[in-house]
Amino acid sequence: MSTYQHVSDGTAYPAVLFAHGLNDPRVEIWNSLKTSTRLQKATTSGRPVLLRVEQQAGHGMGSTRLQRVAEQADIASFLLWQMGDPAFQPVHH
Repeated sequence: MSTYQHVSDGTAYPAVLFAHGLNDPRVEIWNSLKTSTRLQKATTSGRPVLLRVEQQAGHGMGSTRLQRVAEQADIASFLLWQMGDPAFQPVHH
């Protein structure tokens, strides 16, 4: 299945955080790169489309415990930011 092929221009997509490990033997990095770029260009929602790349990790089982914890922290922070939690909103100076 190609997620790239299912992205439609002019759709108000929600915020998305793609997570990819460069040592993933099952999914090539270019899949995440092209899909995140395509989604950024197609969405009309104004919501962020981000790509998180872990250079020394794989597809779950190729990651250390610290890498898994860091990824989960990033995902939780992203969700809290997008749900409007005041502690996770950008500070404008």
